[in-house]
Amino acid sequence: MQTTAADPRPLAVQVYERICSDIVEGTLPAGTALVQEQIATQYGVSRTPVRDALTQVALEGLATLVPGRGYVVNHLTDQDIKNVYEVRELLESLAARQALGSHTRQQLVRLRALVDEFEALDPNNAEELFHLGLAFHAALIEPCPNDYLRKVLHDSWNHPLQRRISTTYFFGPEHQAKIVADHRKILEAVTDKDGGALEKALSCCNDPGRQLQGKAGAA
Repeated sequence: MQTTAADPRPLAVQVYERICSDIVEGTLPAGTALVQEQIATQYGVSRTPVRDALTQVALEGLATLVPGRGYVVNHLTDQDIKNVYEVRELLESLAARQALGSHTRQQLVRLRALVDEFEALDPNNAEELFHLGLAFHAALIEPCPNDYLRKVLHDSWNHPLQRRISTTYFFGPEHQAKIVADHRKILEAVTDKDGGALEKALSCCNDPGRQLQGKAGAA
């Protein structure tokens, strides 16, 4: 790995993204020690960018510096996951309220198509479920006039911690069926311009409690 014309970013940024991806995808599971020397050798870089990258990985909540062990990939508790979804629900509800009543016919058709496509996915393809679910929520708030709010939500959805939660714990037939049902209720509320129903549907969609069942602590 090295800085090239194709990717001129600092090595620390490239190493950070690589480590994040390996954690999100499960290549580096919870409890794995992130040893600077090993990572530097594996990625073909010096220890300096690895050290800087690990500091950022810890700041993002993916790892913790343990005295005597170095950095270790975090186990996520049920409460960790609920905290992420609590913030997501508050921000998304605000954006959806501001967007309500402004969706065009084409945008409503797009939302319906995304729900149908989500329902047709392989329920065990966690990556595809995550990306298509994200596309639905992005389309939902597209008419929101607050550009900054939309950006904050975009960054939140794409945060490596959110990606790790979604692709590690939330997939399978039961999850898929729940999200399809939630998204159809959201779409119905948007079509009817029913703010109360929209709030209720979003709250249900952003409630991970019914699906956790101790998965986080056991992972």
